[in-house]
Amino acid sequence: MFKNCLFFAFCLFVSSSLFSQKDEVLFTVNKAPVTVSEFKYIYEKSNNKNADYSEKSLKESLDLYTRFKLKVAKARDLRLDTLTSLKTELNSYKKQLAESYLTDKEITEKLAAQLYDRSKTDIRIAHIFIAAGPDKLPEDTLKAYAKVMEIAAKLKAGGKFEDLVKQYSEDESSKVNNGDVGFLAPMYPNGFFSLENLVYSLKKGEVGGPARTAAGWHFVKVLDSRPARGEMEIAQILVRINKEVDEGFAKNRIDSIYTALQKGADFNETAKNFSDDKATSGKGGFLGFITIGQYDPTFEDAVFTLKNDGDYTTPFKTALGFHIVKRISKKSDVNFETSKKAYMTKVAQNERFALAKDKLVEKIKKEYKYTLDQKVYKQYVDSINTDKFYTSTWTEPKIKSSPMFTMGGKEYTTDEVSEFLKANSRRRVRMNKGMIPSIAFEELYNEFVATKAMEYEQSQLEFKYPDYKSLTREYEEGFLFFEVTNNEVWNKASQDTIGIDKFFAENSKKYMWEERARVLHYTLKASTPEELNKIYESIRKSTPEELQKKFGTDKVSYTSELIEKSNSGDVAGLDWRIGNMSGLQRNPDGKTGTADKIESITPPSQKELKDARGFVIADYQDYLDKLWVEKLKNEYNVSVNQNVFNSLVKR
Repeated sequence: MFKNCLFFAFCLFVSSSLFSQKDEVLFTVNKAPVTVSEFKYIYEKSNNKNADYSEKSLKESLDLYTRFKLKVAKARDLRLDTLTSLKTELNSYKKQLAESYLTDKEITEKLAAQLYDRSKTDIRIAHIFIAAGPDKLPEDTLKAYAKVMEIAAKLKAGGKFEDLVKQYSEDESSKVNNGDVGFLAPMYPNGFFSLENLVYSLKKGEVGGPARTAAGWHFVKVLDSRPARGEMEIAQILVRINKEVDEGFAKNRIDSIYTALQKGADFNETAKNFSDDKATSGKGGFLGFITIGQYDPTFEDAVFTLKNDGDYTTPFKTALGFHIVKRISKKSDVNFETSKKAYMTKVAQNERFALAKDKLVEKIKKEYKYTLDQKVYKQYVDSINTDKFYTSTWTEPKIKSSPMFTMGGKEYTTDEVSEFLKANSRRRVRMNKGMIPSIAFEELYNEFVATKAMEYEQSQLEFKYPDYKSLTREYEEGFLFFEVTNNEVWNKASQDTIGIDKFFAENSKKYMWEERARVLHYTLKASTPEELNKIYESIRKSTPEELQKKFGTDKVSYTSELIEKSNSGDVAGLDWRIGNMSGLQRNPDGKTGTADKIESITPPSQKELKDARGFVIADYQDYLDKLWVEKLKNEYNVSVNQNVFNSLVKR
């Protein structure tokens, strides 16, 4: 029932285009208005294609929605809207709902489209890497930056990239290959978006940089590009080479496995029985989807030559041993529109989403006239206890509380900033100790402003977006409707044993058994097909007990079931007559089978309460609900504007 109420809420989310400039009131419940736009949306979504605006269907919907609003009015009078459970659930829902509004959708979609375009191309790069991670000391960070500037100057002066790799790069694994790190595909990991941007801004042979990432600084040279290999779902059989297994033995073993596959052996079963990759062998060698940059280049080169689902490679060797890899499927993005949702999800889980958030915060600050008091800001920074700023024992500056900034006509004080800094002590403690405290404070201050900007924007959503206001109202009213109806009808009906007994006695003729047949379901086991036929033929003129006495309980077993005539389809092949039998359903072995027989037929009869309890309670709930609604109609004034209603009718 609650889900149905939430459906009303969901309906409103789809569009707000039906809100007219002059939104007339259709009806009121105790002077609380329900507008035409609200009713029309509920009407159209509830009736779907049958929303023909006929007088009959409009009256039915008006009656239903009036009842809904009467119950909500009662819930408010009972102060159910003050329940902590409602407030908690509603706030959680508002926060979740606000997420779809508190993003710059235009920027997010552009980032998703950018990622889609980049995903069409794999780019091979070489880089000069200078480490400068978040844990570096200030003096090390400065030394790294000086080295970066030195490299930049030499590149500008015409220095050869490969020579500078050998002289400066701190990536030892790629240094031996002139900085070549192979082909890479987006999305680059969190913290490396700037590197991805640099790589996809360069053409083949071009050098660029530096790009600052979570790991340090990068200068990049684009070596090559190709159409993206994409993502392939694979399974593998691995024969390892190690101290116990020499290469020759492993090669013979993988070749014999390959020969077995060629002769028709099942890949999954072969992987389970013979693969040395214990992490995947139990799953038939299943590795899932892979893309480039995850495995040894030799492995990837072999895998991505597979053209069709079901194809598998010839045995090939890597540092781990010998592999045979099977292609299960390959993802293909036909166009951006069909894959937009997937790319939007990827963007939302990556650091680039912060870009959309930052853009929105700037919009909010501009819209609500964010103003910083530079004098108060400087006074606060100058008063920070720098010795303990990166510790959990830091205390706020001993200055008079003053407004530090204003936004949306509201002042935010130095005390509020201090509370934010103390509440985020873990964040402070984990910051780079080499960062100057004033710069660290600026970073945290900007986070505080962003938090308050988002909170303020959320508080304004119901004034800016009619659909958001409608959604939150409908969610709240759905909760109230559920709570009050549960208290007044559903729980009361299920617990009122005296009322249920009385209701059943007064309406007993409604709860009748149809004509019913007692059906015997036989399971037969014989020594020969001929004996099975003999047992089956004996069913016709024998009772179950006689059959078991004659042939033994090991050969004849049965169950008995009462079936109403309307459900006679549950017993296939039986005509509705006493003594009628189904055909013998013989199993493939020819010696076992099943058969059904109608033993007796009972005429229609009265059900006992225990047999119809579920139906009786449901009907009793409807009965109580009708009585309650009539009582509410007397308690609350419902006024329908007939002229407005008539204007909705299509004649």
